[in-house]
Amino acid sequence: MNGIDIYNGSNITNWEEVKKSGVEYVYLKATEGLTFNDSKMKEFYNEAKKVGLKVGFYHFLHRNNPYMEAQHFINMISSFKADMKYMIDVEAQEFSDAGQNDTSTRVRQFYDFMQSKGYECAVYTYSSFYEELFDDRVKSLPLWIAEYGVEKPSVTQYIGWQYAEDGNVPGVSGKCDVNNFSEGILLGNSKTLVLNEAVEAQRQDDTVKIIQQQLNTLLKKGLVVDGIKVAATTAAIREFQGAMGLVVDGIWGQKTVSAVTEIFNRPTDGVQYAHYEYATRYIQYRVGGTIDGVFGNGTKVMVQNWQAKHEINPDGIVGTATWSKLLDENC
Repeated sequence: MNGIDIYNGSNITNWEEVKKSGVEYVYLKATEGLTFNDSKMKEFYNEAKKVGLKVGFYHFLHRNNPYMEAQHFINMISSFKADMKYMIDVEAQEFSDAGQNDTSTRVRQFYDFMQSKGYECAVYTYSSFYEELFDDRVKSLPLWIAEYGVEKPSVTQYIGWQYAEDGNVPGVSGKCDVNNFSEGILLGNSKTLVLNEAVEAQRQDDTVKIIQQQLNTLLKKGLVVDGIKVAATTAAIREFQGAMGLVVDGIWGQKTVSAVTEIFNRPTDGVQYAHYEYATRYIQYRVGGTIDGVFGNGTKVMVQNWQAKHEINPDGIVGTATWSKLLDENC
């Protein structure tokens, strides 16, 4: 099951699009250390719940008194209803300097205090931290592991896998942490995710669904969002790559992702604005004319004609209203 984790630096532009992309679970940063409260947690919580997403909270752990950090976390989240286990985020560099015994002791004390107050917990960390800084007191706890660029994590049992920190999710502006969760992430559920061929196939299917959704947003092709990379999906990828001036190989690689990201960031584009080749190429693809990635006067005229046709102020500048019409509507 797909999930994202976000914090006050995240920019969610459309929660409905996030859900339509296949995301089911959202983890929100709540607190850090002894004093930090995330300023967007409440807003994110309300918007995520409004569209029917499951929500959980995490605390970024430091080497303070673990009981005081846990109480700070509780003070922040006690009035909100969570769907997923309360997460202890263990990744601060200071733990590397402290060593295994100190780290494991602090994590376990935080965990036990939360459990004693009725908050069911789990631990998030990187695979390197897990191997070097966790002893059996912590390795026995439910785990959400972060490990990138691999076919499967180095650990074999976990309730969540953060497999990339630079994912592109419709409705999110910029990069985003993307995850695969098992039902064990939910409160009151102990089911672990053991990676096998079926799970890996599901993760791949989920990725294809996101690609299909993005292509529908970009190209208005009406692809069936089923996670199956059939000929129509490959053809749409190739069409998009051609418009972007990329190698037309039908493979959703990093350059294709970079093009999509630039477009979904919706930069203000026009003759007098900074040069955005991929965004300009997409605009030219949609409004007609030569697709060369250069926003000149010819492109400006085509944009003005397109804006007038769609009842937008025909100023030849692709700003918020024009981007919304290009991406958010089926026109």
